[in-house]
Amino acid sequence: MCSVHHIKPVAIRVRFRYYPLTGTHSCVKEFSMMQRTRSGVLSAFVCVITGSMFLYGTAWAMERPFILWDKKDIAAIRKKIETEAWAKAAYEKLVNEPERHEEAFSNLFQHAIMGDKEAAEKDKKELIRMVKSPIPRGAAQYINVIRYDLLYDLLTADERKEVEEAFRIYIDNQIFKRAILDPKIFNDSRNFSRYDAREYTRTNWLPNIIWPWKVSANLMAAAMGDETLIRKVWAAYGSWKWYFDEYLCDIGFYSEEFGKMGSTPGAMLLYCRAVERLGLNELGYGYKGKGGATMRGHIESLIHIGYPRLDVGSNRPQYPMLTIGDLRQSGLSQSWNLPSPAFQYSIVMGYTPEGKGGNVRWKTHGAWGGVIRGNHAQWDGYSGFTPKMQIPFWFEVGHALWPEIGFDYFLAQMRGPDEDKYYPSLLFGLEPIEPAKVKAPPARSAVWPERGLVMLRADESSNYWESPAPAIAMRLATNYAHNVIDCFSLSGFYAFNRPIYLNRQVTPGYAQDWSRSIQSHCGITVDGAEPKFTNETTKRQAFTKAVKFVAARSSSVFEGVDLTRSLMLTNEYCLDVTRLASAKEHSYYWLIHALGQVQSDEQENWKLSEFPKALRPLKKVQACNVGNKPWSVTALQTCALDEPSKAKLPKEWYERKIGVRLQMLGEDNTTAYTARTPLVFSRFRDEKGQQQYKEEPSEVGGVTIVAERKAPRTTFVALHEPFEGGKSNIYEFRTIKQTDEAVAVAIIGKYDTGIDDRLMVRLGDNYEQPLSLSDERESFTFADWAYVRISKDKVEVEGDLRTLRLPVRGQPKLLVNAKEKKASFIRGYLYYCVPP
Repeated sequence: MCSVHHIKPVAIRVRFRYYPLTGTHSCVKEFSMMQRTRSGVLSAFVCVITGSMFLYGTAWAMERPFILWDKKDIAAIRKKIETEAWAKAAYEKLVNEPERHEEAFSNLFQHAIMGDKEAAEKDKKELIRMVKSPIPRGAAQYINVIRYDLLYDLLTADERKEVEEAFRIYIDNQIFKRAILDPKIFNDSRNFSRYDAREYTRTNWLPNIIWPWKVSANLMAAAMGDETLIRKVWAAYGSWKWYFDEYLCDIGFYSEEFGKMGSTPGAMLLYCRAVERLGLNELGYGYKGKGGATMRGHIESLIHIGYPRLDVGSNRPQYPMLTIGDLRQSGLSQSWNLPSPAFQYSIVMGYTPEGKGGNVRWKTHGAWGGVIRGNHAQWDGYSGFTPKMQIPFWFEVGHALWPEIGFDYFLAQMRGPDEDKYYPSLLFGLEPIEPAKVKAPPARSAVWPERGLVMLRADESSNYWESPAPAIAMRLATNYAHNVIDCFSLSGFYAFNRPIYLNRQVTPGYAQDWSRSIQSHCGITVDGAEPKFTNETTKRQAFTKAVKFVAARSSSVFEGVDLTRSLMLTNEYCLDVTRLASAKEHSYYWLIHALGQVQSDEQENWKLSEFPKALRPLKKVQACNVGNKPWSVTALQTCALDEPSKAKLPKEWYERKIGVRLQMLGEDNTTAYTARTPLVFSRFRDEKGQQQYKEEPSEVGGVTIVAERKAPRTTFVALHEPFEGGKSNIYEFRTIKQTDEAVAVAIIGKYDTGIDDRLMVRLGDNYEQPLSLSDERESFTFADWAYVRISKDKVEVEGDLRTLRLPVRGQPKLLVNAKEKKASFIRGYLYYCVPP
């Protein structure tokens, strides 16, 4: 019986919590413990309530498991396997024919769901192996955390203590001491420091490599149920709170190139699931970073950068997404290799007519990706890396939590070629998804300034995802990790369910040389120099049903040059106005890379030439000194192979005769060029074993189009018109009036196209002030921007138009920003003036 001599009371708080997803409870109570000190030795009288608790700060007597599955989940999954044919088939495939990287979850399933003791022993062996491995352990530990949670009742008290001690050391190393950088304990700390930083910014570390350590540490704290530790780890510099406050952009955009995102969302979703079940949802799903980033936004961000479906000749199309960065070529982003570069990153990968393709569910992204410390110069782990959940899993969790978003629409498109439904994994409790019952989400145009992205969509409704209507993306100038030099470039132009412009990467592996340069992008260069990343960019934007407008401006992209690029996207075309102004003369180069082949009938007066000396040389160059006259180039998507019979794309791809006509208005001292876009290089080793490169044929071809001007200031006014059926629908593209402060143009379509438009945009300073532009017949006073569509029965105006003089037939109705306005008609002219 212990003495109470010199006993000092200490209040210890134990909480009563209700787990909303499990229906379980844990004790909450305040009581006193008695402790005393004798000869410097602390002893304690421990009161145990409803099971053992580790009293590090505030702890819970939680019912386990609770992270990936709780007891209710396990019972429901087992019942589903026993009673539903699709679930039984999925389970048997998981056990007998697991996908690549799926073996760990196959074993977890057998022991946790089906009670297989042999599988449990195997998982326990893997968990203990990690615990006994050298410090620091490997990076992505989420599977071992799940193992601990699922094996908890099968571990002895000493084994639990040993695991938790390893977890606490791991947390201390990765979050508080960041001892991973200490060469005394890590075999490759010098190389590791290239990927991490003592002071984090969005661009000086690589989350695909470093963030798995941080997520694992947060998940370990949650697994131990230690609230004090959970909150301390969560709030630590470079940890969860910092990631959402400082790293993720806007709604939650990842700040590397998007192909690197796959390393962490799966584990992040599991952490959110764990803290929610601990009653700490404000640290997970419920947390909103100071810039607006949330876990929901992080997963939903992929939908915001999606393009409409892309036909690949099968009944399972691809749904591509905006692709930027230094790994944007086809092949690395796909599970199958269609002709480069028509296929880049995607939300839904689709299938070829031969049945190849489909979204991968697991990948092993990330350096130091294994679960134990290894001896390789860079990579940890053994026999591969920790598998990470990919888009199908993220969207399954997203659909379960936020069904209103429309994740199920994309899941339905991921079904196999012979499947009538999307059959989900057994992990998250979803039922099969019937395509006829899903609803596509709307797809709004948007500007995301922190991430430096613009996405314009002619059709913003839920029809967008199947629509042939055009969509175009543009980069601003913000920096990002794994970048290429793409400031103020177009980052993809899609129409007729087909890529029209893509920024080409030709080097294997990471982008190098031309592939890193602005010259491989639909961008602008001054004197051949590379633009500079900057946050000093101003934006203007307006999205109406008829036209989507954006203008971005910066004086920091090129030294001494004021640069503005504005886009106006309609259902038929995109007007692209780029103004560059300087105090001294420069050589300005404006570039486009279109899929397809040049149609030679537009190049009668063009001659064989060399590429501009300020640019990297390309092949098959033709040039024309167009002076101040308008000019155009048409690229038609025909098979570029010498032997078309070897084409991988079906003949229907080419029979649609999809292409683009680029027209540019004239300005003094203009030279136009076309060249063959560089071909993709592949690696091989010669007879001496030396690595060499060779060009590979490009089935989809490619034409690079360049406009060159020498002047202190210039404005490139271009019209991008995608078409189907082999011919353009635009009859006339002409200048109404152009000054250094504004541009007004007329775009008139062929008979029965319904295109009779006037577009105008302010440039430079004071864009909010009205300015008048006119020719012999038409006159417009406007501020910022305006759009006019003329038809037989009505004249529709969008934007800030103040006065209007326009020749018309009859007396059509005038609509200004969707409201009917009174107009005057005198001698065949419509007159309108905003009332004072």
